[in-house]
Amino acid sequence: MPTLDDIQNDAIGCTEYIESMTQMYRGGFLRQKQEYSPKQEILDRLKTYSNDFTIVAVFADWCGDARRAIPVLALVEEYTGKKITALGGMTKPSYGSSKFWAVPPSPQEVDTFEITSSPTILIFNKEGKEIGRIKTKQKMTPTIEEEVLKIIEDSLVSK
Repeated sequence: MPTLDDIQNDAIGCTEYIESMTQMYRGGFLRQKQEYSPKQEILDRLKTYSNDFTIVAVFADWCGDARRAIPVLALVEEYTGKKITALGGMTKPSYGSSKFWAVPPSPQEVDTFEITSSPTILIFNKEGKEIGRIKTKQKMTPTIEEEVLKIIEDSLVSK
């Protein structure tokens, strides 16, 4: 099973990724970041866990679900002071391929972690083991930040 050690350690965070995007995509990501208001209580709780968990987002820049999720992760990153690794740039393979994504140019982590949808948010514990993932949209809670918190807190209860 892949671990956090299988993630490129020189990747940039969500905030920096958004700033470096091509203009064609950056506007939508910045607009979401400016308009979204995360719940302060959730941010405070995530901040208390920031040294115990690592979050990695794998996504396609053109994906509407990524445009909604990655700016939220950038806000969490800014509030907690903990980099949330952004592995963007996923692309579809040529017609007729049996693969979900073309690697390369998609990040190699797409194959390593068997990513099938954009975005996929991977959450790792302090030991580098994946404890949960969010594929495309959160399923258990109303918001991305609440879902991340639920995965973290559920992993602590199950220890």
